[in-house]
Parts: sequence; C-alpha cells; structure tokens
Amino acid sequence: MSKYVNDIRGVVNSEITTEFASNLGTVIGNYVGKGKNVVVGRDFSVPSHMIKTSIITGLMAAGVNVIDLGVVPIPVIHHNMSLYSATVMITVTASHVRPEDVNIKIFSDHEIPLEQRYAEKAPWNELGKLKHVHDYFDSYIDAVLKNLDTEMIRKKCFMVVADSEHGMIMPITPEILDELTCQTVLVGCKDKNIEFSFPEPNPERLSIVSDLTVTLGANMGVVLDNDLDRVIFIDEKGNIIRDQTALAIFTKNALDESPNGVIVSSVVVSLSLDEIVSKYNGNFIKTSVNGVLESVVEENAIFGGDEPGMYIFSGFNQCFDAIFAVAKMLEILAKHDTTLSRLAGEIPEYPRSVFTIDCEHEKKMKVINVIEDNFSSGGIISTVDGIRVDLEDSFILIRPSRFEPIIRVYVESKDHEKLQELTKNVQKLIENV
Repeated sequence: MSKYVNDIRGVVNSEITTEFASNLGTVIGNYVGKGKNVVVGRDFSVPSHMIKTSIITGLMAAGVNVIDLGVVPIPVIHHNMSLYSATVMITVTASHVRPEDVNIKIFSDHEIPLEQRYAEKAPWNELGKLKHVHDYFDSYIDAVLKNLDTEMIRKKCFMVVADSEHGMIMPITPEILDELTCQTVLVGCKDKNIEFSFPEPNPERLSIVSDLTVTLGANMGVVLDNDLDRVIFIDEKGNIIRDQTALAIFTKNALDESPNGVIVSSVVVSLSLDEIVSKYNGNFIKTSVNGVLESVVEENAIFGGDEPGMYIFSGFNQCFDAIFAVAKMLEILAKHDTTLSRLAGEIPEYPRSVFTIDCEHEKKMKVINVIEDNFSSGGIISTVDGIRVDLEDSFILIRPSRFEPIIRVYVESKDHEKLQELTKNVQKLIENV
C-alpha cells in the first residue's frame, strides 16, 4: 500500500498548465519504469478532467501503462490499486483552498523525487497503453461490508442525512448505506450538466444538513467533500461534531478493538486525544500534517487521522477514507446502543484558538525562532511541523504555510483565561517580527 503522498497545487492554466501536467506525468513515468501500471482518477470538475488527460499523455509518453478509472473517489481508487498491480496512483481534484486551483496527489509506495529535470520519452513503439475501467465500485463496497458488523448495524435501521456533491452520479456512499438498511436522505446532489461547485463543506451546506437532521429525526448527518476523503459529522441534535472529537471517538473504538495499538495524528491534535490514548494504554505518535499517512504505514498503526475530518482505518484501507468513516461511525453507535451526541459528550473539548497571520516566506523561520526563545524554558518543544510548545495544560503551535505567505497559529488550553493570555502573547510576538 502507498505511504508517500506528493501534493501539488496551483492555478489552472497559469501555474499548472497542460504542458506542466504532461511533463509531470513523464517524470513520474520515468521513475515508475516502462511497462509498469499507474492508476489515475479525478473528480467532476472540468479543470481536473483537462489536467488529468495531460498527465495521462505524459505517462504514456514515458512508456507507462495507464489504468483510467474516470470519476472516482480517492478511497475507492486507492483500494483498487492492487487489483491492477499498480504501485502509484494519481488523482486530480478541485482544490479545497481556492476555486481556481487544482490539486494533484501522487500516492506511491516509494518516495518519488519531483525535481525539475528533462523527462525522457519512450520511442514510438514503446508507448504506454491506456485502459478505461468501470468495474471497481463493487469490490470496494464488498470490502467495506466485510470489515463491519453489518447485522448489528442493520438491526438499528439508522436514518442518515448525507450531503455529498454529485452523489447521485457517483452513488457509492448511498449504496453502502442502503446495504446497511439505512434510511438515507441525500442533499446537494447535482446533475452532471450543472456547473461544478467549490467543494469545501461551507456553512450553508452544514446548516442545511443540520436542520434536516433535526427536522427528520435522523440519527446522524454527514457532509463529505468532492473526493470523499473528508467528512464532517453532525449529531442527532444538529450539532456539528468537532474534527478532534470525532478523531477521539474513532481512537477510543480502535483501542477498544486493539489494546496497546499505535495511534497516529499530527501536531495539530488536541490535548484530549493525548489523555484518551494514555487512558486506554495506546502508543501515540505525533507527526507533521503531511506525514500522517506515511507514519500510519511505517508504524503499523491501528488508526490515524487529522484535521479537517480525515481518518485512516489501516486494517481496511491505508488512505484517508470518508466513506468508510461514515459506516464505521454507524457501527460504533450500534455497538454502544447510543447517540452521536452522547459519544461526543464523553470527549473533553478544550478551548482552542485558531487563526492565520500574514507573513512573508523569508520571515517564517524567524517567527519560529522567536517562539522557541520565548517558551522553551517552560515547555516541551517539537519541531516536527513548524514548532509546537507543550506547556502545563496548554499548547502553542506555529505552522508556516507551504503555499501561501501566511502562518497558521493554534493555541489550546484547559483554562479559558490562560487561552486568552497565551493567544495575546503569541500574536504580539509574531506581529513584532
């Protein structure tokens, strides 16, 4: 299974052109080798279609065979890699950050160096072959059901309100819920002829699902993103469940099923998860935001996850899988014969402040040094991703953005007054830089 992910983002036809995408495909193809297979997929957006097509031509020019799954969620394409004897998969989706961007993700079992260099092309009689396949959904659905206690879930006849853009055209989540005897209310599913919308689960979509969940008396609401690797949960009372709270619910269940197992999350993780992993005798690894998947594979972790709403159930699929997360949450509800609000209520939620500050790229390291100088004497320092300072009952995290001239700041404390004091101090220090 793949453990390395290269993430390339940029403005379509400006930073990421068809020429760039084709050359990228050939560079990847040179690494993979002639005659090997690469699996590709995309979301519904027109830019994604265009860029994916260019990547395919570049791969074929390098002599690589391409298995094109068309429009497909990331968890499904990842689950089917082994079926096509592929060690690399590439997905192209609309960015969650900016609507003019596309996001190219390259999943591989070995790190692929993507330095700018001349890409060697195969001779005319050694070009790669292209194969379009459409029979991959059934194998994924069967695997999901085999990894759940389906009878226990079916007895509950849950009602779920699900918002998944284009869900009627790519109906894998509703199909799985139907197999679990759920009453499913679909929201926000668009006809393929309607222009693709920005995929971020925005407040309007969340509000609609929340209201419908309460009005219909549903057990749970879920909002999924366009490539189905992120999910936001809403309880039966219409409350949006914090990402960190959902992460803790899944962690408790994973350690209940596999005591003393390894749990992986990023440095963004809440103090509450430290407490839960310690309480249930788990082993906790905090990694960089971009290193969660790699660490889950390398450390043989039983579960991993991160913000925003991304969860890895390694016994099933070693990638972020929102589809399986929805089904797994239903299994947890059925196993404990409880509600999502009660499960969430068992998780301590500590006050947290999250904000961004404009910062030129050349000043980012100076900000990190200033934070370390001011807090190192009273805290535990981690520089896995930016700098995190763990203080007594609090933490500060400074993460410079890789793509934008900003830094992201996270401050969490078990005490409201201390949170306000730490937040003001950090803001002042950064602004002085």
